[in-house]
Amino acid sequence: MSDGLEKFTELENKVYRVIELFRAIRLQKESLEKDVLKMKSQLDQLATENDHLKLEIQEFKKQKDLVKERVETILDNLEELTV
Repeated sequence: MSDGLEKFTELENKVYRVIELFRAIRLQKESLEKDVLKMKSQLDQLATENDHLKLEIQEFKKQKDLVKERVETILDNLEELTV
C-alpha cells in the first residue's frame, strides 16, 4: 500500500510543479504584454516625431532654395555692377 501512496505523492508533487510553472509563465506573459503595449506606444510616438521631422526637413529645403535664389540674385546684381 505504501508504494501506491508514494506514487500518488510523487504525482502530486509533479502536479504542483506544473501549477507553479503555469503561474510563472502567466506572469511572464502578462509582463510581456505590458512591454508590447509600452513599445507600441513608443512606436506611435516615434512615428509622430518622424512625421514632424520630415515636415521640418521640407521646410528647411524650401528655405534653403529661397536663400539660394536670393544669393544668386545678389551675385547677378553685383556682376552687373562690375561689367
